[in-house]
Amino acid sequence: MELVTLKIFNTEIEAEMLKVYLETNGIEAYVFGNIMANTFNLFNNTSEGVQLKVAENDFEKASELVIEFYNKDNQ
Repeated sequence: MELVTLKIFNTEIEAEMLKVYLETNGIEAYVFGNIMANTFNLFNNTSEGVQLKVAENDFEKASELVIEFYNKDNQ
């Protein structure tokens, strides 16, 4: 299974919230980079941040769910 980065966050909490939403909708998601982001300056542009990854074959559906997740507060 090839993992691809869906979104990069500044904090682990943000990534975990979206991860839960994706998993609730049937998409397995994985958070990477959380130790580095929490250890070093979160807003340092040289950091890769906290990466939320999904399986390559789930990327399209996951992308739709990201849009839905961020638009649900605007409805």
